[in-house]
Amino acid sequence: MNFARCLLAALLVLAGAHAMAQVGSGVDARLAAEDWAGAERLLRERLADAPDDDAARFQLARVLAWQQRAAEALPLYDALLAREPGNADYLFGRAQAQLWSGDRAAAQASVARLEAIAPMHPGLDDLRRQMRPEPSPSTLPAPGAERGSLVDGGYRVAPRFREIGVSARHEWLTRSLDPWQGQRLDVSSRGDGRGWYVAAARERRFGLVDSGLEAGVALPVAPRWTLQLDGGAWPGSDFQPRWFGDVRMQHAFEGGTVLAAGLRRTRYPEVTVERLALAVEQYVGDWRLGYTFNRTDVDGERVNGHDAAIDRYYGERDVIGLRLTAGSEDVLQGTQVVASQVRALALQGRHGLSDAWALQWGLGYVRQGDFHDRRWLQLGLRRAF
Repeated sequence: MNFARCLLAALLVLAGAHAMAQVGSGVDARLAAEDWAGAERLLRERLADAPDDDAARFQLARVLAWQQRAAEALPLYDALLAREPGNADYLFGRAQAQLWSGDRAAAQASVARLEAIAPMHPGLDDLRRQMRPEPSPSTLPAPGAERGSLVDGGYRVAPRFREIGVSARHEWLTRSLDPWQGQRLDVSSRGDGRGWYVAAARERRFGLVDSGLEAGVALPVAPRWTLQLDGGAWPGSDFQPRWFGDVRMQHAFEGGTVLAAGLRRTRYPEVTVERLALAVEQYVGDWRLGYTFNRTDVDGERVNGHDAAIDRYYGERDVIGLRLTAGSEDVLQGTQVVASQVRALALQGRHGLSDAWALQWGLGYVRQGDFHDRRWLQLGLRRAF
């Protein structure tokens, strides 16, 4: 009788192991194909049959976070840690989910605990990098925290993030000049250290309208090195350049310092303008400080310009920043491109309205030498997908 019971128990254990192996194989296949919904379905079915299966619960929490549903993953991590408070992998997952859901204070507490429990955890360095604003190419249209890709050991440091945005800009000019207006539509993607964007723009100035297209890509070319390429064209333009091209190389150092150099060529109907830009950025906690020196050749005349920036990141992708510009730059006067003294001040930012929607805004003042002064306001709406 005892033998029969032991045999039955052994058969049940083997059956359960076989079922879990089948589930695990199916989940692994879906994860490899980045079929998050399929993996979630299998894991929920497994937990319905075996509610005490913490391995399935852990995998489900990770899959939810990778689908940008970090808030749904947090109760699962809490339940896991209630049973195993010293499990470093559970603690890492919860810290990541807290960060992605926007609760930086809770994430910092979890990271501190993880550092105490498992200072050599393989995902800890990536988590620390996510805890501070990530240096990113400055001209891509939607900088901010990245959200994901697989790394060694199966840890995921932020899923790919895509957005579409629309914006409108209005500028009021002195000297009784007609206001300028502009509209822009762009699509962008960031993740895995890579990024790209495409944009369509329309500008109205001097009673004339120009329309054009722009695009850019940022690519990692070596550890800590990023190459960025940008270009655009305004066919048949009256006041915008006919085309422009920009190449920029940047290197991120330990400690949050970034150095970059870029070359830009801009072709107007009657003149070509070339610009060298040398930039330095420093990331300190939730702050970014930046300075760029510009050396511009305007039809044989070489002039210098300076740009300074300070940004404060207060959410996963929320930021407010101040921009200061001084020096000389190219400006269109009538049909001629000339060097002009410029003084400018701008306040701009981005604020999340929900997990998917964000408001982009900016306002500023520009003194364009002796030509005119401008006050401007820009508002935009962005949608993640």
